[in-house]
Amino acid sequence: MWNKIYSIALAIAVLVMASLDFYAYSWLQSPTRPTDVVQNYDYFAGWAWLFLWISSIILLALANVLYWRAQQAWALWTTFLYFAFFVVVQTFLLESMYNTFRNQSFPGQDNFSAIPFLGVILCVVAAVIVFFDQFLVSRLHKKMFGVAPEEISPPVDEAI
Repeated sequence: MWNKIYSIALAIAVLVMASLDFYAYSWLQSPTRPTDVVQNYDYFAGWAWLFLWISSIILLALANVLYWRAQQAWALWTTFLYFAFFVVVQTFLLESMYNTFRNQSFPGQDNFSAIPFLGVILCVVAAVIVFFDQFLVSRLHKKMFGVAPEEISPPVDEAI
């Protein structure tokens, strides 16, 4: 049951994130005034970042429940892949297109952006968080329920 709940939540999160990123992308392709494009791109990109953070936290909580109940870590790492994929889309793809648009529409402004570098750092930090989350949940589970005893073999009488 938790597999289905997680899968449905992941599918909804992917659809919403893809829609928000598409809206931001479509505004960069818009032939309207550059100031309107910048304003609307910032609006949809801001909502996309907010939704990415909230949905990743919810998916991580569901993945923790799944890992606790079934000892299956695939959901934890799928949550990380979801987060990393959309961080890469937003920081490398959309942000580079946004900087190109700003350079063409507003020449003479310094449009250097360190956001792609921050995106890489964010992905590494997220991987570390998921790794330690998996470690902590597995340790807590072992501490609470113990490890299943292995088959006890009869003592062997060794002659010296």
